Amino acid sequence: MPAFDLPAYLARIGLAAVPVTPGGLQQLQQAQLRRIAFENIDPFLGRTPDLEVEALSAKLLHAGRGGYCFELNTLFRAALDACGFETRRLLARVRNGRPVAGPRGHLALMVTLDGRRYLADAGFGGPAPLAPLLIDTDSPQTLANGTYRLRTDRETGERLIEKDTPGGAFTLYGFDESHVSDADIDAANHLCARWDRMPFPNNLMLAGFNGATRIGVFNRRITRETGGTIRTGDIADARDLANLLTHELGLRLEPAALGAVWSRLSHA
Repeated sequence: MPAFDLPAYLARIGLAAVPVTPGGLQQLQQAQLRRIAFENIDPFLGRTPDLEVEALSAKLLHAGRGGYCFELNTLFRAALDACGFETRRLLARVRNGRPVAGPRGHLALMVTLDGRRYLADAGFGGPAPLAPLLIDTDSPQTLANGTYRLRTDRETGERLIEKDTPGGAFTLYGFDESHVSDADIDAANHLCARWDRMPFPNNLMLAGFNGATRIGVFNRRITRETGGTIRTGDIADARDLANLLTHELGLRLEPAALGAVWSRLSHA
């Protein structure tokens, strides 16, 4: 397996070095979230993403693309390992506010540092925490983008990650500590990318930052949040889509792929 190109990764996310400390872990997660957008363009166009580190480096570090959770957190883990952090993969069941979870369709990470365990996730998008969360406490944890807590589901035994909202606790996903193999990841990646009952093959989903503005896209609907002020709109045409991808989310997409994405969106 080729060695991970840590200097190229750090250059991509705008960092010079990362100390193996809680602050360094937070710095790394926030930098990746802000510089490498969540996007499911490949599954949306019928492709299963390649999770080999060499392929991920080519796509996310050198081709100006983003990715979805399996890509983003596989890349994140490679960087953490290269920096000297102790990592472990977690396969989570997404809830997104629903009482019943789906299949194990989200990759997250556990980082153990100085005897404390952190949930580190640079690949959820949407309402995800911008910084790692302590796993072994039920106490609220307040971050720049909201207050989160973890609690144990009495029925499943999973640890649930919740975000405080005006309507109450919103559950993002749940995870346990089952061993996760490469084969488990490959199977979950293929399921999420190609099964028509999963959201990724059927909907365009984007999330990222343009300066202080957090951007979310679901099909043609755009949400921009700046300092608590939320603005919504719609992607009007192919030029509008290109501007959003390139100038707001920092993504580079070949003209043929851009045309294919717009064709699906405009005929949905």
